[in-house]
Amino acid sequence: MTIDTKAQSPNTRANTPEHCHDCHNFATCHQAQNMRADTEPVRGFTDTLNCVHVCADCVSDADAGNLYPLDFEELDSPAHCVDCGAPLIHALTSEGARYVREAIADGAGCCRELWPVVWADYLPPDPYFDRFDVCEAYYLYARLNGEHETIARLNRMEFRPGLSLRSYDDPERALTENGQAIYFQLARRKADAR
Repeated sequence: MTIDTKAQSPNTRANTPEHCHDCHNFATCHQAQNMRADTEPVRGFTDTLNCVHVCADCVSDADAGNLYPLDFEELDSPAHCVDCGAPLIHALTSEGARYVREAIADGAGCCRELWPVVWADYLPPDPYFDRFDVCEAYYLYARLNGEHETIARLNRMEFRPGLSLRSYDDPERALTENGQAIYFQLARRKADAR
């Protein structure tokens, strides 16, 4: 039996932020109705038994004994309140920071407008022009996305990628910090153009 999630979804274009409408999780997202790009992160709690994340405003007296604050918790992805969708204050692991950077670069849903505001401390700094970093970032993006024309153009410029750039698919291992910033800016620009 197939369940039609769109029929069960409370999300409509009228009651959700515009940046959620193109997200592939739109029909099933429980956060879309409660977030805006300028939503501030709030103090959060997690349920010790069910790993449910809630904000201070949504904690009921009955739940208070089962919850502990997320103040020093490091998570592998951003947590949002299960009831109101507000982003919760907590640290990210290195894996979580990578997840945020890649999700923002892909530009889907809340990642496009909300996460760059809330998780700004985990994003690479604004890129500066460095010809070598630009070439490396464009090469890695082209290699990972099958853009053979870009690779051919870089070859005509006599750009020769180093071993790490040819070996690793992860921008954090293959590129400098500035190269990573250029790479994620490029990826986001490409996602917006689709």
